[in-house]
Amino acid sequence: MISRIIAYSFMILLLAAHFSRAGNDIVAGITLLIPLLFFIKQKWVITTMEVIAYLSAIVWLYGAYQYIQIRIATGDDWIRLLVIMGAVALYTAWTGFFLRSPRIRKVYGLDE
Repeated sequence: MISRIIAYSFMILLLAAHFSRAGNDIVAGITLLIPLLFFIKQKWVITTMEVIAYLSAIVWLYGAYQYIQIRIATGDDWIRLLVIMGAVALYTAWTGFFLRSPRIRKVYGLDE
């Protein structure tokens, strides 16, 4: 269970860095507070965090699309950017799916 929390928290850290790089420091700060929800042992927490992970993957894909458009317009290489941001989006979605483990479901009361 700890490894899943660490993986999710790392995903949140990457997302906060993405928001901070875009100049959204307030959103980045709020994003960093999301892992604190793990301390609330209620059903809605895991569902909410899973949805946040999937929406975050969409944020990464949208950001990749925007950055790729800039790279194409300037004639720069964009394939490497696509691979890196695609991998981050996949990792982000994976952390949401990773929260479905039987142990987490038991701790947060999702098996009831």
